Amino acid sequence: MPQPIQHKETPRYEIVTNVNRRRILVVNEVIDIDREDGIEFEDFDAIFINVKGGLQESNMLAIRLASPLLSEKCRFKPCYVSSRLEKWMWKAEVITDGYARSPFDTRVAEGIEDIYINMRRLNFMLGTDPVMTHAEELFRLCRYAISRGNYTFSSHPTPGLSTGYMLLYYYTMWYENQELLQNDERTYFHNQLIKHGYIRRTRFLDRVHVCPHCHRSHLLFFESCPKCHSSNLRQEPIIHHFRCANVSPQSSYEWDGELKCPKCNRMLHHIGVDYDKPSTVYTCSECEHSFMYPDMRVTCTSSRKQLTTDELIPIDIEEYEFTPEGIKAFAANDIVRTINQVGFYGFSSMRDFEDYIREFARNEETSRDDVLIVIRFFVHDPVPDDVFLYDNVPPIVKAMRRFFNYKSAMWGNNYYFLHRVREGSIAIEQNHMEYELKSEMSDYQQVSPGFDFSLISSQVFHPNHDPDQFIETLEEDRH
Repeated sequence: MPQPIQHKETPRYEIVTNVNRRRILVVNEVIDIDREDGIEFEDFDAIFINVKGGLQESNMLAIRLASPLLSEKCRFKPCYVSSRLEKWMWKAEVITDGYARSPFDTRVAEGIEDIYINMRRLNFMLGTDPVMTHAEELFRLCRYAISRGNYTFSSHPTPGLSTGYMLLYYYTMWYENQELLQNDERTYFHNQLIKHGYIRRTRFLDRVHVCPHCHRSHLLFFESCPKCHSSNLRQEPIIHHFRCANVSPQSSYEWDGELKCPKCNRMLHHIGVDYDKPSTVYTCSECEHSFMYPDMRVTCTSSRKQLTTDELIPIDIEEYEFTPEGIKAFAANDIVRTINQVGFYGFSSMRDFEDYIREFARNEETSRDDVLIVIRFFVHDPVPDDVFLYDNVPPIVKAMRRFFNYKSAMWGNNYYFLHRVREGSIAIEQNHMEYELKSEMSDYQQVSPGFDFSLISSQVFHPNHDPDQFIETLEEDRH
């Protein structure tokens, strides 16, 4: 009796060796590599994403968890993806070194060697701090580009991005609803790179226009009536009759299927044409007003504001390249010591925290519809003093997982959190913020005997307020 065929189960992951003796981690399903006990940083030299799920979300998650940008065990290592997933990569293409049918593909072997040769030539330092803030993610993305020898970054159209264009470091793993905040931070980062001479402009590419309220280019354009502003318009040619010089819309000439001049009552000739159509005229179907040139009305789908074209803000899209100084600084990971992190969210010094509030108030590009929510907790964590001798980041900071949402700082036993929101959503965002932070601190309390916390205050700062007076209030609350 024939035995049933036994199908070998595909492992969640495996490490294979290619022709150059490079060990490649093949990821066959979604796994969190950094939390996988059976995988260490030294176990593999490159990654091959081979997940077979049909859902884009699971494919993206697999790539996110094996990202050479965010994963500590995969950091900066060559990352190739199965050809089956090429159409599903979207923004993740920025951190993909190529596509292949298998990890043993010749192009994969050659690409891995080229990347490691370039790293050795640059004395590229692999070790970096874990990514906890947007600033650290941007540092890594630039370092990633340097490690691949990509020194020039061109802007190009990108669906879904605020400006419609995407610079190299505009790739992010952050949530989509943080786009406005990300755009502000990346502009700040970009300007600092220019200031320090780490990048330089090479050429102008294009000019786009954005909403003055939210600085996004999610705009709808409507031709509208100058009188009643309706977009219910009809357009028709204007006919110029040579014989009597009459000029009027074509509808005034139409007569029993032919064209008859309303001024001289003569029939227009189609053979030996005695007329032309020099222009067109618009007529509003709502108020019957006729005009040559319609107004242009603009609606921003993000801010919900009605605008004119004159109110839109022009933004130049340009191409940049890393300078030799920038390449050296990123390769050695010296950039963190020179780039000011005031403009970034995440954990920072109290001075940076206060400077962010001042910058928000004086920045002319800050939307007048935005406000800052600042929440203060009192925390007590009886950890041994020697913990702080080796690491200046308190354990509670490491335990929290949502620092990419807020700017935060500690001052003694006071833990401050700042969030930028729209004026119309203060109450909702404030309640969500308090609930989220208290929940995470409660989780930390479960595993940290003696830890205690309490919500002390929740304040709102408007951009037209005095920032120093607001900061003074924070200091008074502390005492």
